[in-house]
Amino acid sequence: MTQSSTILSTPSWQDSLCRRSLPHFGQLINWLLLATSSVLLIWSFEPHLGDRQTPTSVLSWMPQAWLHSAITIWLCRGMLAMGGVLWFFNRGLPWSCWLTTAGFTALWSLHVETTHNTAHIFNLPNMLMVIQSLWVTFEAKEIRAAIKAGRYYQTPLMPRWVFLTGVAYIGLFHTAAGLTKLVYSGPGWANGVSLQLWTHLWGHSWAPSTWLILSSRTFTRILQAATLVIETAGVLAIFPRLRPWIGLGILGFYAGVLLTFDYGFHFNALFTALYLLPVESWLTKRAEQRVAAAASTHSP
Repeated sequence: MTQSSTILSTPSWQDSLCRRSLPHFGQLINWLLLATSSVLLIWSFEPHLGDRQTPTSVLSWMPQAWLHSAITIWLCRGMLAMGGVLWFFNRGLPWSCWLTTAGFTALWSLHVETTHNTAHIFNLPNMLMVIQSLWVTFEAKEIRAAIKAGRYYQTPLMPRWVFLTGVAYIGLFHTAAGLTKLVYSGPGWANGVSLQLWTHLWGHSWAPSTWLILSSRTFTRILQAATLVIETAGVLAIFPRLRPWIGLGILGFYAGVLLTFDYGFHFNALFTALYLLPVESWLTKRAEQRVAAAASTHSP
C-alpha cells in the first residue's frame, strides 16, 4: 500500500466526530436526565420578595410579578411534565426534547430568581439536556425510523460528537469553578480558614470529614489546594488518557462535599462519573457484543 492510499484511508477528525455507535449510553443519559427532571418537578421552594442585584438566569428580563406568579410556576411545571412524559416514550421527537429542556430551564430559573441564595446543582444536567436534545434533533429521522422498525437498540444512532461534547462541557464546568475561585480570591482561597468556617457552621456533626477539617488547618489547606488544582484541570478531560484521572479527582471532591455538607451535588457527581470514567466505552462494547451475538444466532 502506498503512502498516499494510507493517508486517504485514515479518517479525518470530522469523520471521527460523526462516527456512530449504538445508542445505549445516550439513552441511559436521557433516562437519568428525565429522572433529574422529575426531582426538579416536585422540588418545593418558597419564593422571596426583594430587589435583584444582577441578572442570574434566562428569566432575568421578566417583571418580578411574573416571576412570583403561580401561573408562571405551573406553566413551567406543565411544560416539563408534558415534555418529559413524551420524551420518555419517544413520542413527538425532537419537539418533546426541547419542551422538556425549556421547562427544566425555566423552572430552575424561577428557583434562582426568587430565592435569596442560589446553587449550581442543576446547571450541569441542564446543559447536558441541551446536548442530548441536539443529538435527537440532528438524528430525529433515523431515530424515528429505528423505533418504528423495532431496531432502536440495534442501530448505530449516536454520533461521537454527542459524547465528546458532554465530556468537554463537564470539563469546562469544573474549570470555570476553579478559575472563578482564583479570579475573585486568588491562591489565598486555599488558606484553610474558609473551609473550616463553612464546616463549623454547616458541616454534618456526625461526619468524620467534619472532625478532620475542624481539627487540622494543614489538612484543610491541602483539601482546598487539591480542590483548586482538580477543578481548574477539569478541561483536560478532553484528553482520553487524562480523562479517568480527572474524573476520579473530581469525584473525590464531590465525595468529600456530600459527606460533609447537605449540598445537592448528587447529579453533578453522577454525570461526572458517567462521562469521565470509562462507562461509555464499556457499555457500548457490551452492547455491540450482544448485537453481534444475536445476529450470529439468527444468521442462516
